[in-house]
Amino acid sequence: MDKSVYLKFSDAQIGDTYERPVLVSSIVENTAKNGKTFVRLTLKDGFSEITAMMFDTSAAALESVGIVKSSVADVYLAVSEYNGGKSFKVNEIRPAADKTLTAADFTKLPPVDLDVMYNEICEIIKNASAGEINGSAPISELALTILEANKKKFMFSSAAVSMHHDLKGGLLYHSYRMVKAADALCNIYDTLDRELLVCGAALHDIGKIWEYKTSEAGDAEYTASGILLGHLYIGASLIKQYTKDDEGNEKYDNEKVKMLVHMILSHHGTHEFGAVTCPAIPEAFALHYIDNIDAKIYMCEDFYESLQPGEITDKKPFGLDNRIYRPKFK
Repeated sequence: MDKSVYLKFSDAQIGDTYERPVLVSSIVENTAKNGKTFVRLTLKDGFSEITAMMFDTSAAALESVGIVKSSVADVYLAVSEYNGGKSFKVNEIRPAADKTLTAADFTKLPPVDLDVMYNEICEIIKNASAGEINGSAPISELALTILEANKKKFMFSSAAVSMHHDLKGGLLYHSYRMVKAADALCNIYDTLDRELLVCGAALHDIGKIWEYKTSEAGDAEYTASGILLGHLYIGASLIKQYTKDDEGNEKYDNEKVKMLVHMILSHHGTHEFGAVTCPAIPEAFALHYIDNIDAKIYMCEDFYESLQPGEITDKKPFGLDNRIYRPKFK
């Protein structure tokens, strides 16, 4: 599909009415105060997603005409103003006339090719290798082994259900930018262990492969393991699964492995935000702040897609302490 043919959600202006194909990501039925049912639709255009209301209908009524979750549909949208922002209403929806369209046509992907990102992560890890320690293999080898064993899921998974990097390949994109930032930071703070920090950045969220189930459209939902265990515990446990050779002997330096596990368990920074323990080494502090920086920058980039220069979000985004403003020169 040529995405440039259709008006993007982010470019639609208050007062616009237009028709375009979309992917229906979710359908939630509600009851209004007057007792009438309406549905809240999450729609994707391949660049972003919106929530649009459709009144005087129900999920069953939509299903009867072929509209269910993950359907590709043609919608007629009306854009109005609500609380200082844009509000979308679906006036009409029907199965897409173009039967060649699939979910892949509406899936948002990172701005960097997935293979390019994966290969660059591996190259940075290789270059950061500190070599053997007392006859033990470098932890860069451990990191590369783990990534290669889980390559397909690592490249496919979203990094979140919402908030930041919540798209197909989002985990890879988040890890990619963090690995590059970690490598660059070591050029300024030369006391940091480059190998440890780079490997920690690459593996800090590896547990999300099992914490979430990611659909072809990039939507993520929690798995039972994600709810019961969480990605910090899963990631730390995964490290230990790869530390021994076929004969049961430890392959890697025990101290470095311990520090790598510590970084995974502490990268959320504080217990309040889900850390199992708090950072206790410089590399763990650095990892936490790099993680936080990349999350916040991504959220700003994401909101900039729907803001014009000089505009500010109508409310404070969840997870941030202020509304986001797009400068007039951006």
